Amino acid sequence: MSAPMPVFLLTDFGARDAYAGQVRAVLAALAPGAPVFDLTHEVEPYAIGEGAWLLETCLPVLPAPSVALAVVDPGVGGERLPVAVRVPDGAGAARYLVGPDNGLLSALAPDDARPERPAARPLPAGVEARRIESPRARRASVSATFHGRDLFAPAAALIAREGGIEGLGPALDALTLLPPFAGVPDGAGGLRGTVAHVDRYGNLVTTVRAEQAPPAFTLEAGGHRIGRLVRTFGDVPRGTLACHVDSSGFLAIAEREGSAAARTGLRRGDGVRLRPR
Repeated sequence: MSAPMPVFLLTDFGARDAYAGQVRAVLAALAPGAPVFDLTHEVEPYAIGEGAWLLETCLPVLPAPSVALAVVDPGVGGERLPVAVRVPDGAGAARYLVGPDNGLLSALAPDDARPERPAARPLPAGVEARRIESPRARRASVSATFHGRDLFAPAAALIAREGGIEGLGPALDALTLLPPFAGVPDGAGGLRGTVAHVDRYGNLVTTVRAEQAPPAFTLEAGGHRIGRLVRTFGDVPRGTLACHVDSSGFLAIAEREGSAAARTGLRRGDGVRLRPR
């Protein structure tokens, strides 16, 4: 038997409680020997969009095969489905996503397959999805409020141990997808976006992709006008606001050796506007 796949965790569980630890314990019991890694447990509580953005930025660096177990699940125990998805990597292997069908797993689809508003959309070619129903993919007792431990972790363990999702439950032909993380034309030659994520340094990462930006632009956000695009933080004096392309290819606002979030008062979900010059 081949070695079990690695499992990567992304949740809003935080570090204060034992929720993430219990998920890891179930994985250790059901998939012994499977390496388990934390991507983050610090998604803002209930913030499906932030979790989806973080998963999308992490997915390209995950090995194939591997399992990404993602849980940001304000509708836990309700009508949303527990699902497992196989996403081919184009080289004969695949990455597997396990989590709630609430838009969190939108990284399964390219931008051109995503809707303008959150909605169920057909699966892209080559992507497979299953509803998690098999008794083998759940603990004997399932809490209505902790599917991360009782449904998603057993399903992820089964995939990691045996490979494939065929035995998890019935096939699905559509899943809930969020709009693409990208700037939207504003009708005046510019782009509108939002702050997708505020990192621990206070950098404001926007939904505007670097390739969307014109050669010269001004980014307006929180009453500030930022017209300087730099390659590194060291290209401006300390305390200066500037734009840069973050490590995932999105435009971001930073204050050198300071917090752009504190300086501007902007938070996740706040709007930004890019105007060409």
